Amino acid sequence: MPKQTGRQNNEDSTDKLQGPSFDEIKEVAFQNVGSMLKDLQAFEQAIQNEDIAEIYRIYKGKLHEELKKTSNKNHEIDELLAQKIHDSFTQAFPFIHHEQKISPTMNYYRLGDYYRERATIGIDASTPEIFVLPNIDKEWREFAPGKRDALNKIEKEMDELDANIITAESEISNIDEQIKEIENEKTSVENTKGLFNRNKTEEEIEDLDNKLQALAEKREGWLPYIEDKSKTNKKREELMKNHHDMRLKQAVVTKEFRLIQQYFGSLKAMNQQIQDFLTAYLGSAKGGNHA
Repeated sequence: MPKQTGRQNNEDSTDKLQGPSFDEIKEVAFQNVGSMLKDLQAFEQAIQNEDIAEIYRIYKGKLHEELKKTSNKNHEIDELLAQKIHDSFTQAFPFIHHEQKISPTMNYYRLGDYYRERATIGIDASTPEIFVLPNIDKEWREFAPGKRDALNKIEKEMDELDANIITAESEISNIDEQIKEIENEKTSVENTKGLFNRNKTEEEIEDLDNKLQALAEKREGWLPYIEDKSKTNKKREELMKNHHDMRLKQAVVTKEFRLIQQYFGSLKAMNQQIQDFLTAYLGSAKGGNHA
């Protein structure tokens, strides 16, 4: 096999590296770096001007990932965004107060001041998003003024428990009488069993046994109400506690709806005003300049 010369090796290597020229590569790199610098300068200018809409547009959009990490290494951008929307939000709604900081970008707020203060609204500055907390939204749906479904259900359970305790003794007495009658009937049938009516008699006995089994199961269901007082008392206590907790929740929700009515007019109006605030906040030249 002929031995390749050094010149041939160089030619082969040159062939393998064929592609964009160095000048072309340099031009693309220059443009990329220039674009990154331009984005960084625009980002710095947006921060300097407190142009919230522009900060979100650049930071959440085209800013290079490494620049994002560097600029937000210690949550500086997160804190800035959270503080700006907090200032604007509490300026627009002075009756809504900060309750708890969950993370650099997540904060919870309470509606007004009342005897059971709790967070009801969350702001996620990273998105940004303003929302009713999921557990609060669930309670508002369940215990809104005029809604008694949950209370009615537990009150019905309490009434049924009391009724069962009262009627258990008479029900068991009645069942015992039926069992006694069927057992007597079964004894009578067994005594009349003969060679020629054996099949019919066995069918009758099986039918009576089924009735006895059904009555025994029914009796078993009533027994706890008179034999295991501790169990029924515990059940009653659980129902009473649940009822008390529900009434308390309903009282809190009722108070919150009164505040919503006072400050916004209605829950629907509150949601709309908060959405309008967020739209204006993101559309403004500078965050925080609107009430």
